Amino acid sequence: MPNKIYNFIDLFCGAGGFAKGFEMTGRFKCIGGIDNKKDTVKTHKLNFKDSVSVHSDIRDLKPEAFHELLGNKVVDVIIGGPPCPTFSTIGHAKIQSVNKDKGSCITEDPRNALFMDFLKYVKYFNPKMFVMENVPQFLTKYQGKTYKEVKRIIERDLPQYHIVEEVKILNSVNYGVPQSRRRMILVGHRKGYKFQYPNITHWFEGSNFNINPNKVSIDSKVLKPHVNVKSAISDLPKITDNWRINECKYSKHKNLDSFQKLMRENTNGTVTNNICRMSNERAKRVFAHMKQGDIYMDLPKEVRQILPFREDIFKDRLKRLVLKNPSWTILAHIGMDGYMYIHPTDLRTLSVREAARIQSFPDDFIFVGNQQETYMQVGNAVPPIMAKAIADSVYVGLSNTK
Repeated sequence: MPNKIYNFIDLFCGAGGFAKGFEMTGRFKCIGGIDNKKDTVKTHKLNFKDSVSVHSDIRDLKPEAFHELLGNKVVDVIIGGPPCPTFSTIGHAKIQSVNKDKGSCITEDPRNALFMDFLKYVKYFNPKMFVMENVPQFLTKYQGKTYKEVKRIIERDLPQYHIVEEVKILNSVNYGVPQSRRRMILVGHRKGYKFQYPNITHWFEGSNFNINPNKVSIDSKVLKPHVNVKSAISDLPKITDNWRINECKYSKHKNLDSFQKLMRENTNGTVTNNICRMSNERAKRVFAHMKQGDIYMDLPKEVRQILPFREDIFKDRLKRLVLKNPSWTILAHIGMDGYMYIHPTDLRTLSVREAARIQSFPDDFIFVGNQQETYMQVGNAVPPIMAKAIADSVYVGLSNTK
């Protein structure tokens, strides 16, 4: 059945970047999502019309109960990113007092055991395949003991699944996302199916960001060049930081590149969420001294004193984006102040929509919530275009059974 549409559910769904990528293939339908953040679930509901999107702590919602909410539909694939805060480099700074000799950090923070709830859903629904994403540190934290423990638990509790032998780290920049964002992707499939990580399609010349997961021989000149920040945001409506009109017309209509055309494919000539945070006058005075690519410590001391920070800790507290390069990783911290994402040419930080573009969310994807919440939804997401590449590989693995 070459045109079969596979149903999937989205655990720890967030706004739905992972799910959006799967649906962008035209081969998957999101029928359900779960997240414990109210406004985030509202965003998911709005953008996935066929999804039963539930606001709940997954620990309080049994798989059987969720299945009933789904109308007992068959679930072919489960996707999700169980949050593991102490795996991340940011989280690590907060737990430096933890005794590292304990080995696995699974039991040190109850949120780190949420992957067990993910596996409970896999065990109950018995999908053909599941895809779990997480930060790269998932593989290396505690000398790799945590990942080995996770793999051991999967093999013990889910013997019907084959875990793809070498779990890979992918970088979104190699799949046409205007951002360097590294994610670990762990895939399990039932016997009779298979999975191969997606081959890269784009190359960032002269950069160490590139990751070739399948280690095949490639000619970087044959691959497409990276998508840059200019491509990501230059056609969006021109705004100032006091702009408060939610929906407005694009600034550019001619000579759109392929990325811009893709982002605008299902819009009616207007775009929403293109609002940014107000920056105070001291911050703007500092922004005016920053060239593209500058960080806080590149500034003269007298300029830094306009907006002083702890210089031994916050060396890159301010960073101005570079038009010709992809962005660095958009983090949820953008919901706090945005100083790490200063517009390449304007005296302001990125808008919610500009950050969403850098994450590769199409413009018809609408974010619900207050400004801080919508920024965080963007920062926490899997880039849809990279998710689409993964989904295409999942589809091939499901369609070409052994």
